Amino acid sequence: MDLVVFSRTDKVREYFKIYRKNNHFSLPRFFTGKDLKGQINSIKPGSFIYLDLNGFSESDTTRYLRLLARKEGIFYGLLDPQGKIKDAADLFHRGAADYVDKSLLQQGINSKRMNSISQYLQACRYETFQGIAQKDRLSIEGEYQPSGKDWRQIIPGKEYTFYFMFIELDGKEEMGKKYGRKNLGIALASFRNYIERIIRSFNGKLWIWSRFGGLILFPFDLSEYAPITCVFRLLLFKPFYDIEESLFPHFLSFRMVLHIGSTPYLETDTGHIVSDSLNSIFHLGQQFAEPGNFYITEEVSRFVRPVYREYFLDAGIFEGRKILRLRRPVMTNEVEKKG
Repeated sequence: MDLVVFSRTDKVREYFKIYRKNNHFSLPRFFTGKDLKGQINSIKPGSFIYLDLNGFSESDTTRYLRLLARKEGIFYGLLDPQGKIKDAADLFHRGAADYVDKSLLQQGINSKRMNSISQYLQACRYETFQGIAQKDRLSIEGEYQPSGKDWRQIIPGKEYTFYFMFIELDGKEEMGKKYGRKNLGIALASFRNYIERIIRSFNGKLWIWSRFGGLILFPFDLSEYAPITCVFRLLLFKPFYDIEESLFPHFLSFRMVLHIGSTPYLETDTGHIVSDSLNSIFHLGQQFAEPGNFYITEEVSRFVRPVYREYFLDAGIFEGRKILRLRRPVMTNEVEKKG
């Protein structure tokens, strides 16, 4: 595996003086300078990246961590000589494989540490992007029509394969009775704005929407990071939305389902679309999904990285399809009220 180090200073080379090439990683290649984003994007899948946070502002750190988390087929670690990271565990939740603080850097990066990283990756059953892509391309060739990494190549009227994400608020019948049409409409608009704000950075598009929820599309290109990461972001930021933005008097509860399927893409007149995948996702969301939970179909599970896979468990069979559910339940609104 290629070992690549990105830094804004040549001092980073000192951390690797005692490192020797081994059977798992090559000798490190160093990239320094200002165009780190472009350089990171040029690295081939299957590489291991160390990012030196020395000289990064807080916003830079956030931006580069987001870039690394989204970089398909890349494994990474952080060098943090200035102690910028306050929650190292959060890095591993985002897919990092190593974190080296100031005291460890003073000892230097050695082959023993790199061997430990290799064992960690194997224990987590990481696979290279090439292996995943080849396996899944063979299994879905002729079945799906990937729409690409973004929306630029998607032409209205043609059929494509997408990630479908169903989301709907729980308890909508009671809401209509409690709040009145005007107040409810204002609160629902706030919820929709929250959803749109989160999905926008993951190339998601709110496609079909009723008052209480609807369907979001993500382009499909044989990878999974965008929609899965987007869902986790929705769940992680929901408490902040509940407290700071929501116009509802209680903590919201909603259910979500993620599926892969094909449909003609239309920007208007979506009610006239004929699609088995479209029917399946709505059936799953409205007939199978329980309040406050997130589900993925077996189609999606093939593309879930190991860092996320351990969070799901079997939820049963629905309409002949295996369904998995997120282990951690989402807060529901049955007893939780905002004070």
